[in-house]
Amino acid sequence: MPRTNEDPRARRSRTAALTAATELLVEGGPAHVTHAAVAQRAGIGRATVYRHWPDQRALLVDALAHSVRPLLTLGDGPVRDQLVTQLQQHTDWLNRPASASLIATVVERAERDENARHIREDMLGRADRQFTEALIAAARRGELRPGVQAHARQLISRIIGPLFFRRSMLGERLDKDTVAGEVDTALAPWLPKT
Repeated sequence: MPRTNEDPRARRSRTAALTAATELLVEGGPAHVTHAAVAQRAGIGRATVYRHWPDQRALLVDALAHSVRPLLTLGDGPVRDQLVTQLQQHTDWLNRPASASLIATVVERAERDENARHIREDMLGRADRQFTEALIAAARRGELRPGVQAHARQLISRIIGPLFFRRSMLGERLDKDTVAGEVDTALAPWLPKT
C-alpha cells in the first residue's frame, strides 16, 4: 500500500498518478498499469511513482480500488426499476473492452491478495446489504412476496451472473432490454400471486 505523506506536493503527485493509473486500467486493462506508463500519463517522474507505490502490485491494487465501484446502491423506490436503471449504468461500463479484464483481475487477485479481497467485498458486500434492505421494503409495499429478503444473494446472482456471463464469455453487448429481461426473470418467482 502507498505511503502517506502530508506534503501537498506529494498528495498532488499521488492523486495525478492514481488518476493516470485508473485511466490506463480502464483503457487497456491491468497490463497497461506500469510505473513508466503512469509517470508519462501523469506528467511526473517515474521515481515519484515508485515512491508512492514501491511495486507494481501495490500500484495496480490502488488503481483497482479507485476504479471499481459498488454494484448497487438501492434507495426506497420500486426495486425492479432501481435494478434496471442501476444495472443499465453498469452495463454501459461493462460494454467497454477493458472492463472484463478489470473484473477478472479483481476476482483472480482476491484469491490470494487481501487488498483485492477488500475491493471485491466493497463491490459485493455493500450491494448485498442494500439489496436485502430494498427487498424487505419491497415486500412491505407489496411489490414482492414476504420472505424474499432471505434469498437476496440467490436473486442477485441470478441477475448479475447471467449479465457478466453474457458480456465476458459470449461477448454480447448488453442493453436495457437484456438487463430488464434478467431482472424480470429473477424477480418473477417472488411477484405477488394474483
